Amino acid sequence: MSSNMEIKHEIVQPTPRLPFKYYFHDKNSSKTVAPHWHQSLELGFLVSDNDLKFKDNGDTFNYHKGDIWIVNSRNVHGSTINTTKSLFEFCLIIDYDFLKQIYPNIDQIHFSLHGRPHSIKKIMSYQELEKQLRIIIQLLQEPRDSNSTLALTGRVYLLLSILLDNFSSKVNAITAVNDSLVDRALGTINQDYHDNLNGTLLANKLNTSVTTLNQQFHQTVQMPINKYITVVRLLNAQKKLLNTTNNIDFIATECGFSSTKSFVRNFKKWKGVTPFRYRKTFN
Repeated sequence: MSSNMEIKHEIVQPTPRLPFKYYFHDKNSSKTVAPHWHQSLELGFLVSDNDLKFKDNGDTFNYHKGDIWIVNSRNVHGSTINTTKSLFEFCLIIDYDFLKQIYPNIDQIHFSLHGRPHSIKKIMSYQELEKQLRIIIQLLQEPRDSNSTLALTGRVYLLLSILLDNFSSKVNAITAVNDSLVDRALGTINQDYHDNLNGTLLANKLNTSVTTLNQQFHQTVQMPINKYITVVRLLNAQKKLLNTTNNIDFIATECGFSSTKSFVRNFKKWKGVTPFRYRKTFN
């Protein structure tokens, strides 16, 4: 297995007989969810009284008790929670094929929900979302039979209806995703991030145009190619800062940055502190 820090493409397999996969994160769960992406639509709900730091496509959100959020298809996301208190976080990941079947234009929809809204209409819709999520949680914790399976599927339809009516907007029509091209691009980046690599060189390696590759890549992971390359380099640099004694200059070169100055600038923008300060704080 590679030791590189990758932004993983998660293949979501729904729970048998249900159109979604789900997680209960509790006190026994990992406190960090590494950056990853999937085609499915994800709903998060922090039930317990904790503070959760969530990253979605490079933006950071802080969630608290009762907060609900949504992650759009193909967004790169991850989370961190620092707590000694009891934790209960619920994640509902709605299957992409199911979404396409019941709403064929789902790829032209962008959802926007990161915590509590302010308008009266959306506050009421938000409260209904919370109600339905709590019912789903309760149903999932009970013995499963055909009636509960039907009830769970019905609740998912209700959730989608609320989200489409209150927390969505239309985007321009997009071209079909070339999964093979995107997968090869991701694989090449995760393998060769330490080399002299950028969007132009990557396009040449994959025998395609920069324009096509950028369109496909941004459509799939919602992030420009060069930004994704930088994120992968930073993730690997972070690992080396914490697990080796190599100096900052060596790590910068080893992770593919053009200079130590570039590494320090990007790392500080990402973590808010210099690599040296970060190492000193966490080692």
